[in-house]
Amino acid sequence: MTRSFAFVTDPHLDDAFTRHNQVPARENLLLLLQEIAGKGIHEVVIGGDIGEPSSHTFLFDALKEYTSACKIILGNFDKLEDVRQHYSAPGLVDGTMCYSEDRDGFRYIFFDSSSEVLADAQLQWLEQELKTAGKVLLFVHHPIVEIPIMLDALQPLQGREKIKALLLKHPHAVYIFCGHLHVTDQRQEQNIHQTVTPATSAQFVKESTEVEVDRSYFGYSIVTITGDTVTTEIVRRERDR
Repeated sequence: MTRSFAFVTDPHLDDAFTRHNQVPARENLLLLLQEIAGKGIHEVVIGGDIGEPSSHTFLFDALKEYTSACKIILGNFDKLEDVRQHYSAPGLVDGTMCYSEDRDGFRYIFFDSSSEVLADAQLQWLEQELKTAGKVLLFVHHPIVEIPIMLDALQPLQGREKIKALLLKHPHAVYIFCGHLHVTDQRQEQNIHQTVTPATSAQFVKESTEVEVDRSYFGYSIVTITGDTVTTEIVRRERDR
């Protein structure tokens, strides 16, 4: 059995970042959702930093049009009370939107890192969720495995090393899908496979020693599961000049 879903992150709809950098955030999102649906993929995970609350109706209307199933995780620019007006949180842990589901022999874990600080209750919940005989797909806005670039040191999830320690103890492969950095990055550390997906809005220059915006492309990831094998394709779309 083979199935695919898309990971779409950091649209920053109508917010100061996209307005200041003249990024057509709504247009970008619609183009990507149309492209994803055109590939026959109708499941989407939104990886956080949605945008201004006034844009949420636009987002969820678009998701209803182009997808049959969507999951949401929160980023550091998101607030639970805003998102819950449009999306019924499947689970809450100490006031954070953390939930999971088992599917096709995998455990899917959706983790709320919007506070940018790992809470003890979240860590305890995650430890219990990792007690599974199968492989794990972890969706979280912030990267967990450190990336040796300046951007990763600016706003990391405080306490992420505790999450990483739990993941490294897991007896099977763990696949992390995240965003936050507005860069493309894939790396492996022992059993952990981490993919940082490019933003739907605009990118930052990965190797720069200062924050430098790159408006030349936007993108998303396609995750395909075949049996017990997980493959990830990062899709870049060049911006029309």
